[in-house]
Amino acid sequence: MNYADWYTDLVDVYRVQSRAEGSLTKHERLPVAQDVPCRVYRSGAHAPKMQPTAAAGVSEDKLACGNEMDIQAGDELLIHRGARLGEVQQTMRAFAGDPVHFYEPFGAVLPGLAHQEVGLLQREYLKGALGDGAG
Repeated sequence: MNYADWYTDLVDVYRVQSRAEGSLTKHERLPVAQDVPCRVYRSGAHAPKMQPTAAAGVSEDKLACGNEMDIQAGDELLIHRGARLGEVQQTMRAFAGDPVHFYEPFGAVLPGLAHQEVGLLQREYLKGALGDGAG
């Protein structure tokens, strides 16, 4: 078994980088890596929470990918769900939390399990309008 065989998604990673422009330092989000094999899995989901101005949906998704990938907390991730299978139906935009690396134990019974997991911050405000004219 190999974790890489489970990666059905692809991720593009963007990071804020500084560049000097005359006497000013500007920050811009630039691509760090593209089309990196990964897999998103959900460890918990909650119903939308109603607020006075909008409904907010919050989920607890995580991303798994190889340890060789350089992902840092705060990186912007564009995750193309099902892209390795040719089935892109959704592109998620999320921000990376601190990565947690899992390494291959010496003499592992099931080799190929080394990977990293990254918590995702994906807070979307759900669109919607009242069609009955109320409120």
